[in-house]
Amino acid sequence: MPKRSGVVFLFRTSEQFQNFVYELVINSKVEDNKIFFNIMGLKTPMSDFPRPGPAVCRCEFENLDPRDYTVVVDRRGKQVNQFKVSLKTAPKILKSVNEDKFIEVFTDRSEWAFMPD
Repeated sequence: MPKRSGVVFLFRTSEQFQNFVYELVINSKVEDNKIFFNIMGLKTPMSDFPRPGPAVCRCEFENLDPRDYTVVVDRRGKQVNQFKVSLKTAPKILKSVNEDKFIEVFTDRSEWAFMPD
């Protein structure tokens, strides 16, 4: 089986929800040196066990070119956050372009602990 390479983006809202850790519904596309994520809404988790926390989503990409990208996260045209990410070696968020962030973006595996079961 050939070895696959890729990167995983974890999104976590800055807003904490009281009843559930919702799943973000996201459409994504890559164009040149930009990766676009459009947040379409929230999905209720499969678990019946309520717990507070942020809304989250994990998006996987295979075979992205090893270079710097601008990540654009659009919340239905209401708010847009941008991040710079480097995929030249290990995936690394370089900086957030926005001061008023509604979402956090991670590529570090240690942050996956925030994902719902």
